[in-house]
Amino acid sequence: MPTIEVTENEKMILYGLRAMFAENSKKQLEKVEELYFAKSKQTLFTKKELAEKWGCTVVTVGTYLNASGVEPVDKSGKKFLFDLNQAEEAKRDYTKRTLVKHKLETRARVM
Repeated sequence: MPTIEVTENEKMILYGLRAMFAENSKKQLEKVEELYFAKSKQTLFTKKELAEKWGCTVVTVGTYLNASGVEPVDKSGKKFLFDLNQAEEAKRDYTKRTLVKHKLETRARVM
């Protein structure tokens, strides 16, 4: 196989191209990671997204949020966005209150 002689200038150009391609590929990987993992880092959700996440209806999510007095943080188009931490806390509180209420009603019926 014949060998090609490369001058110093050509070597520098090749090294520069390699560095540029490596830098571009890193940037592209970062962009892909941002888009791919954006959903896992998301903190604001609509009622519909919360319903899909929790496996219940939008009406149930609305009940959780209204009962605990959680206010929307932001708005996306026509839909309101709620903070995930506040929404999950509202769900826990509502579920806990409902269970306690059910327990008391059961005791009252037994008496």
